[in-house]
Amino acid sequence: MNYSMVKILIMKDWYLLRWAILASLAGGVISLGIIATGNKAAFMLGLILLVTVLIVAGAHIASTTMVTERKEQTLAFIMSLPISYREYTAAKLLANLLMFLVPWLVLTLGSIALLAYPPGKSMGLIPFTALMSVEILVSTCLIVAVALISESQGWTIGAILVGNVALNFVGYWVAHIASIAKGMEGSSVQWTPAASALLLAEFATIALILGSAFFFQARKKDFL
Repeated sequence: MNYSMVKILIMKDWYLLRWAILASLAGGVISLGIIATGNKAAFMLGLILLVTVLIVAGAHIASTTMVTERKEQTLAFIMSLPISYREYTAAKLLANLLMFLVPWLVLTLGSIALLAYPPGKSMGLIPFTALMSVEILVSTCLIVAVALISESQGWTIGAILVGNVALNFVGYWVAHIASIAKGMEGSSVQWTPAASALLLAEFATIALILGSAFFFQARKKDFL
């Protein structure tokens, strides 16, 4: 593994998308500020804006680093460098995951902090928020995997639509699981076995998606 070349490709993507990452952080902070006002209408508006910021950030990162790279024909130059298919695949997966994790972690922790303060007000929503935040990460990993393997704008848009629909479906389903729904109405954190099982399933899905993407992409014989 040519780690120095992998690092260079990762840093290249970070440099190209530095302003997009900062913009997503700014949009997320604004969303949290709207939520923090305490108004019910503002809470819903801020929540929708927050989810939108994360979804758009993940989709933009994947499209720019992989689909656009193919459309602008810079991929041919990259593959002329001393780098293997496996190293290119590892660089793309790591770059996309690390770039998305910056706004995702900040905004997820910010959301949980808002729910935890003042204590006893909305702490029952913390497990649901954590589960849905990880579900957004699952959706983003799906978009990254499809963009990496297909290098197609059409397929990537399809993955974005599937991820959005799945996010709404999972959110509705999780909110109607009896033990989780009961905890959401409480004033303290009630982490149930159902929540633990769902969280493990989400991380297992992430590992499966990223592992499958690496397996299939790293075995391509022609990137041009």
